[in-house]
Amino acid sequence: MKVQVVTVDRAGGKKLCVQVVWQENGKTKKQNKEVFGLNEKRKAETLRSQLENSEKIDVVDQKITFDFAFTEYFKVIEKELTTSPKYKKMQIAYIVNHVRPYINKQYLSEYLLSDFKEHTLPKIIQSKRLDWRTKDGKCYYVKRQEAIGKTTIQYSVLEFKKFVNWCASRNYKTDYTIANFKFSHKFFDGYSQQKRWMPTGKELLDVVNQEKDIKMKLFYTCAAETGIRLNELCGICYESVDFENGLLYIDHSLCGENQFRPYQVKTSRRAILITPKLLNLFAIWMKTQLFPLTHRNVMFKNPDTNKMEKRAFKRMFDLTINRANKKIKQSAKKLGIDWQNGMSPFRKWSITRLTDLKVLTDKQMDDRFANSKEVRQTNYIKDLNLNEKERMAAYNLITEG
Repeated sequence: MKVQVVTVDRAGGKKLCVQVVWQENGKTKKQNKEVFGLNEKRKAETLRSQLENSEKIDVVDQKITFDFAFTEYFKVIEKELTTSPKYKKMQIAYIVNHVRPYINKQYLSEYLLSDFKEHTLPKIIQSKRLDWRTKDGKCYYVKRQEAIGKTTIQYSVLEFKKFVNWCASRNYKTDYTIANFKFSHKFFDGYSQQKRWMPTGKELLDVVNQEKDIKMKLFYTCAAETGIRLNELCGICYESVDFENGLLYIDHSLCGENQFRPYQVKTSRRAILITPKLLNLFAIWMKTQLFPLTHRNVMFKNPDTNKMEKRAFKRMFDLTINRANKKIKQSAKKLGIDWQNGMSPFRKWSITRLTDLKVLTDKQMDDRFANSKEVRQTNYIKDLNLNEKERMAAYNLITEG
């Protein structure tokens, strides 16, 4: 970068102009910084000296719009090889739906930490919830009337901070201190967390025990007993069941677009102990199912051998994620139960029940559910109200002599 003082023609005559000159993509570019009168050479030289001793990114007035930067950033996200298509869409959706509409400046260089704190963040908090939908193989979001929750606020801010760091890596001028923003300890004090619907213990068990269709009875029983994620449940194959040792191997899953992913799960592959009752249901269904869904000639990398292989996978269930969420509502409706969520209550149920029983160690719980104690306590453990009678008896003892 070079800073020079040159004489230029202006409407009022000749003037001194301070220019910044630099090379970009093999081309010479110039930018005028300030114009002085011919008798103000000292002022012009002072400015030239100041600019010459500054970083280029602080000197050149970039005219990079947020629209351009976001578009380029989303292209980078979509090319990322280590994240799933669904997660990429979520990353982009956090910004598109909860951040981008609330940017109050056109250019990156104009946007400051104060703009984020005083304008964008309050708007993010008021942003509306979105529900993920899949129809005819296409995924999209539906906006609801309720404001987003604490977790969505945090993730939206996190994704925007990632964007700011990306801008820094490209030398796009903006206020990089935004990337250091942290919520204060009391920021969410008094924040009313939206309560997610949960069936009662009786309702959930009625759906499991009164289901007549053997496939769905196995599906619900496995979900309630194991608490595995829905995409893992749909990815169970015949080879996943170890009848000799009473184990269920969680090795495979479906992605957000319902594509089968051999030897890919969200966090960790694992083997979990299951009951003889569940093993028996697996055996019955495997003998009953005449034409199981089979993926043939699947190319995959075997993580145990680190080599590419090709073979077939015989699926236990021919269900997509969306179809499974619809089936549970249909099964519940037959019993007069207004089931407001999909399959997610089964994982919450399983984690809560095993937590309350206090039989497994924290390590065993971590291994079974592939998450941490902190995550379980924050997102999964619910009051299932299973000890209502015992609690009432205890309350009565308070006033008894």
